[in-house]
Amino acid sequence: MHLDDYKSLIEQLLPLYSQPDFEAIFQLLTQHETGPVRLQIKMEINRLMAPCNKIIDLRGRVNGQCRQYTFNDHSHWLDDVAINIYHHRCAVFGGQYCYGLYEELTNTHNNFRIIHHQQKTPLTDTATEKTQYSLFQAQLIRFGYYLSREENRLHIATPMALTLTNNQQVLAMTVDLSFSGTKCKVPTAFDYQLGQTITASFPQLAQQYQDARLNQSHHYRILGIDDIQDNDSIKWLRLLALTENTALKAIIKHDQHKSLSRSNHDDKIIQLRTQAFEHCYLKHTTTMPLFFAATNLKYSLLTDHNQHQWQYWHDERNQPVINHLLSPSRIHNLGLSQVSQTSTLIYSFYHEHQGQRYFYSAALPEMTRQQRLLFWQIGAKRESWRVMRLTLYPLTTNDVQTLAQLTPEMMPCCQDLSHIGTLQDLTHQQVQPDYLSGAPSTLAAQDLNQFRHLRNPISQAEAIHFDPKPLRSEARFHYQTAITLQQGNDNIQGHSIDFSSRGLNINLDQPLRCKQGDTVTIGFTQLARTTKNTILKKMPYQIIRTSPNGKNIQLTVIDNDEGLLGGQFLRTLIESNLEKLALCKEPQPSPAMLLAMHQMLLTRLHCLPYFAEKVDHKIKVKAIGSNFPLSPLATILHQLSDNDRLDLGVIFKQRVKGMLANPMRPRDNLQHPFIHELYLAVEFNGENVHKIETKLREDFDDMAAQRAYIQQVRQRGNLFALRITALPLLNPLTVLIGEKLSKLARLTLHRARTLEMEFTSLIGCGEILDITDEVLIRLEIH
Repeated sequence: MHLDDYKSLIEQLLPLYSQPDFEAIFQLLTQHETGPVRLQIKMEINRLMAPCNKIIDLRGRVNGQCRQYTFNDHSHWLDDVAINIYHHRCAVFGGQYCYGLYEELTNTHNNFRIIHHQQKTPLTDTATEKTQYSLFQAQLIRFGYYLSREENRLHIATPMALTLTNNQQVLAMTVDLSFSGTKCKVPTAFDYQLGQTITASFPQLAQQYQDARLNQSHHYRILGIDDIQDNDSIKWLRLLALTENTALKAIIKHDQHKSLSRSNHDDKIIQLRTQAFEHCYLKHTTTMPLFFAATNLKYSLLTDHNQHQWQYWHDERNQPVINHLLSPSRIHNLGLSQVSQTSTLIYSFYHEHQGQRYFYSAALPEMTRQQRLLFWQIGAKRESWRVMRLTLYPLTTNDVQTLAQLTPEMMPCCQDLSHIGTLQDLTHQQVQPDYLSGAPSTLAAQDLNQFRHLRNPISQAEAIHFDPKPLRSEARFHYQTAITLQQGNDNIQGHSIDFSSRGLNINLDQPLRCKQGDTVTIGFTQLARTTKNTILKKMPYQIIRTSPNGKNIQLTVIDNDEGLLGGQFLRTLIESNLEKLALCKEPQPSPAMLLAMHQMLLTRLHCLPYFAEKVDHKIKVKAIGSNFPLSPLATILHQLSDNDRLDLGVIFKQRVKGMLANPMRPRDNLQHPFIHELYLAVEFNGENVHKIETKLREDFDDMAAQRAYIQQVRQRGNLFALRITALPLLNPLTVLIGEKLSKLARLTLHRARTLEMEFTSLIGCGEILDITDEVLIRLEIH
């Protein structure tokens, strides 16, 4: 026999060794074994449980810093890994110091002897599986919450005795101290909870400064729990002091007065790292943030990946008409004044008739079932079909205070804001046939006319980019000169407002009936007289926007021989007259206002943003953002992890190539992310997850099988229908984060570089969105 084959049995018997019924339990558990086998198992248990008095000194034997640690009335020298194992395994050996515990403390995974042995031995399948599984353990980052302090911290490493709420004693090591809190290093064997109140004392400081008050316990609250990279045996705790410690204050003042090491760079780095992840999410999200004044839309934040939503709500004149989608009556009917959050699904499409574009939209509460079926049957056949979720939140007191901190010149822009909204595009081309599979509606097509939008007035909402960077591809100049526009038989006089080498903004004396994409010929009547080049008499342009009255028109040069030649001539003309031309300044949003908007948005996350990197040629999910308290989905993913991370293995394991590797391959000008619809079936045993399985939508043969599966899952437990997006990251950093990194580099260059490298190493990101309600309605499962 080999004792390794009976490891689990021995592990099961060790805690029972001191119990009076140990012999009876031993005979019961080993009744199927032979006498010699039972004898060897008992001899091994007796050996492991034999009392031990050996002093452990790991200095120079392990990859880690050792410190003096007392147990069994003797002082030992242990590192954090060994201390963690001691607390974790002490109960298994009946709280006694025995040879079994001694062997575990002297054979930790960071022992140089063990490391040398493992380098000679190939990894087992279990170790490989564990490594693969850890690729999906994502660090949890709290979005919209920033730890900041106005005081300096004293960097000092001193023992700190903690007492948790269950009266467990933990020896921590401080990293820094301040009047209002501390950061310390603790073993992971104990259960630490955010918001938990603990007590702490400082025994070594009490001895060093001969002050007994430092041995008294003071209350602290846990504000943050951070993992340490490449070390799963210790964590960082960030603690907020709840009671005043006058003795500690005196020490901090004394040492800071002596100009000892003091800095709050750690706080800046923690905050900047969180904000960098947040900006990376904002830069790549498809959700469109909205800001309302009463029932009127005032601002919309645009990114490269949600701009298609904003552009969709433009008619054939390229004028914004999103105000009719978010009409005052629709906003009022959502009843926002009575609730802290309200949400609804909205379906829409548009219809082209006689050169004009007519939009139709209907929110879920606005339709009967027959109207909904009719809307689906007519709209879902079109390429313009859209499914959206509108969510609204009233501003809170904290939001108002955040806006009040803006500069006085910015207050007129924000003082009338009343609530925030998000418009999520849930459209997925692969599921569009689902809307056409229901029973036919009994209503006539004309019944949809009540959902048709008016064409005027156009939206007065301002679309601003979430990052204050120039968006124009070239400079534009104010210049008024006479022009003639020719289209077919129409020949209309007018004048220019501003121009560039490729664009032109004009006012006409008479209205022109036209739409986006039409081509016209522009003659610069005055400029043509001053040059021998005839190109200015007949330059081809394409219309990109026309005003409702048909007089103000914006155009761009057509990419043909004449257009390129004319653009080159205008570029030369501009370069020769730069001193005489007045530059059109591109309006830029205030960074302070943008940061205030970001913070209000990021405390209202409706998805789980995740970020991926490549480690040893394998894709690893590095981090995931969330609000606190965790959503039901995030809570389940947190339960699947054995630490303070979220385990995304249940989603991505066995699907890495299709859901991560291929979508995150670098691509230029990718406007839309890759989308997968996944169903998460969860069965519970009490409050804990008992069983969990996942299926992609394409795993089902037909819609009947999909519907039957969902109904069965809901009878046994919970169903989460998830919309999971993924796209590559070409440049994760934004202008605002770049400016903050530059400021940090002036204080600590190497740490700023490390932070920058962490983000430039990201290869992709995505969003995990709960769309259970939309799927159940689409499949008509009630």
